[in-house]
Amino acid sequence: MMTAAGLCICGCLLALVLRQYQKPQAVLLGLAVCCIFLLMILPQIQDILDAASVFFSVSGMNAEYFGILCKAVGITYLTQLGMDFCRDCGENAICTAVELFGRISLISLSMPLFSVLVQTVLEVIG
Repeated sequence: MMTAAGLCICGCLLALVLRQYQKPQAVLLGLAVCCIFLLMILPQIQDILDAASVFFSVSGMNAEYFGILCKAVGITYLTQLGMDFCRDCGENAICTAVELFGRISLISLSMPLFSVLVQTVLEVIG
């Protein structure tokens, strides 16, 4: 955690200084720092996915639902990251488009779950 905090502080300070002179390079620096963070956290993400997979297999739920859940979490994080970069660049219209794309992606991804839910409700009712 100390390494991550130090990297964050250094990246922010460098971006702050660089933004005064070269705004595009400051944005690229921010993107590079985020990529480094992603590489640093990948092993922990794998541990979380393994533990969640065990929970899903023990519960007897369909493995497809676990895949949908993982994809949904990934879409939300990537959408938020894209929106933050667009806001940093001052592109609010693109930020809104990224947000809309993320929402539509989540809806289309969750349609199989909605259909199972409707079938379950219909079985209980009828």
